[in-house]
Amino acid sequence: MSESFSGPTRSRKAPKEPHKPYQRTKKPGPKPKNQPKSSAKPSAQQQDSHEHLTLYDWITVRDWYDAERVKNPSLTQGDVVKHFATRKEGAILFTQSSLSRHLSKKGREDIERRLNATPNALNTKRERIVVQPQVERSLFLWVRHMEEKGETVSGPMLETKRERFENLFDVPQNERLKSKGWIPKFCQTYDWFLRDSSMNAC
Repeated sequence: MSESFSGPTRSRKAPKEPHKPYQRTKKPGPKPKNQPKSSAKPSAQQQDSHEHLTLYDWITVRDWYDAERVKNPSLTQGDVVKHFATRKEGAILFTQSSLSRHLSKKGREDIERRLNATPNALNTKRERIVVQPQVERSLFLWVRHMEEKGETVSGPMLETKRERFENLFDVPQNERLKSKGWIPKFCQTYDWFLRDSSMNAC
């Protein structure tokens, strides 16, 4: 009786499942050249703390508010805060009290002043005032001398004198104070009152 031998049995592998198509995420396109800086963050990166916004951010908020108020007079400042906290282009975080200050008459005037003060104002968060000790001390001595003579120092006089001292001490052009925003700080530091109501110096 003959026996039949069969070869070793091979286990069959289960067929591989076809690869699923890769999901490609679209990358944001390039930003336009000369686009001013913004503090806007993607929604996932929102934080509880509110950052100091750039001037460009506040102009964006102001212009949006003014345009929406025309279409919706019942728009509240709380609505504006919520809108910018959840907008798709990137959240801009600020408090209602901060918004109220920037939408006030004084706040709007300050925005325009900062915009016209320096070429890169849109990228700045807060004005950077460079202190020049030699210039400050010279101004201090000059004002004290004027007071001893019984003469009144006005805002324009301070501006002119500061420019002369900056020239005298060869202060670099990019560190010279072009706007009038330094005058109130100067008054606070030395506790002087400038009798020039048009300057609102102190």
